[in-house]
This record gives sequence, C-alpha cells and structure tokens, in this order.
Amino acid sequence: MRASDKNLTVLSEAEKEALYGLPDFDNFQRAEYFSLTDEERTLVQRRSGIPEQILCMLQIGYFKAKQTFFNLSFSDAPQEDIDFLLRCYFPGVLFTPRPVRQAEYYVQCNEIVKLFEYRLWSKEFTPLVTEKAAQLTLRDVTPTFILTELVASLNQQKIVRPGYTTLQAIIVDVLSAERKRLGGLIEEFLDETSISAMNDPAPRGGVVHC
Repeated sequence: MRASDKNLTVLSEAEKEALYGLPDFDNFQRAEYFSLTDEERTLVQRRSGIPEQILCMLQIGYFKAKQTFFNLSFSDAPQEDIDFLLRCYFPGVLFTPRPVRQAEYYVQCNEIVKLFEYRLWSKEFTPLVTEKAAQLTLRDVTPTFILTELVASLNQQKIVRPGYTTLQAIIVDVLSAERKRLGGLIEEFLDETSISAMNDPAPRGGVVHC
C-alpha cells in the first residue's frame, strides 16, 4: 500500500458533517422526527429521570434522521431541539440538565436498535462490507461513490454504520487491492517493452505517432 493510500480523504469536511454530524432540523423536521409513536414513548418512559428521557428522545429523533447514534451531552445538542421536547412532552417542568451515565447511553442505543429492528455495528460485519466495497470498485473507484453506496447498503440491511475512520480504512484497502489487480492484468497481457513505453513519458517536444 502506498503512503498516499493511508492518508486518502474519502469525504470532504462538509460531506463528513452531512453524513456523521448532528442533524440540523428546521421547525418542520423537528416536529416530524420528534413525533413519537406509542412504542417510542414507552421506551422513553422506562428511563429513570427527565434528563435520561430527554436524551432518549433526542437519540430516537436523531436515529430516525441519520440511522446512527451520537454520544452527546446536553451542551452538544441544539437548544432548539431540547426546548421543543420540553414544550411538547414536559410542559411546565423546570428542566435542569445533568450528565447521563455512559451505561445509560449504551442501554438506550441497544433498546432503540431493537425497536427499529436494526443491528449495532460490530467487527463481524467487516468482511461483508469489504466484499461489497470490492464489488463497487468494479463500477467506480471514486471513494465518495463507494462510501455513499456502502452507507445505503448498510441502511438497507438495517446495520448501524460504523465510524468514518472504519469505512475509510475499508475503502483504502479495497482500492489498494483493485490497483494491484489491475496492475497484475497489465503485466500479464503486455510485454516488458510495452509496459516500459507506458511508464516513460514522451520526450519533451517530441511527436507521438498513433
């Protein structure tokens, strides 16, 4: 693998934010994604306190929008989202934010994926995603295309996508393998003179004859 492969940038910062950043809801989206079904309300009501319930509502809404989770504190969440939830579900309640235990965060993630019939990402899915990425390189070797298609495939299979660096590493590996495969084909079908001619640039000012 070349050194440049390891530093491959699959997404621009703006693209990465769009895929992995917190949702930026407008008023219509806020009402849509934070409108809870009876099953979702039951899940929320099993939480022990208002901070835990608010966090659970945030995670449900964000999961609907992005099909992933955010290990966030209340200072990370948009205040407009918190205010909306307080008005709709806790009218007249004075809310004092406090940290929620990390264990509670993981419990919520597990219960939410169960509710939506998703599976949390684990390393056992790496071969599956790697195989899919390798198939995609036969259509297009553009890293952004491969990542976008992988995310769509994971959503279709109801698997919570892994972090950006995990997908980036998979894409780097399959692109490196595809480069080696194509290089092998070239060496197999071309003689040394032809390969040398392809690698050597034409002399400056020279004429290339077809």
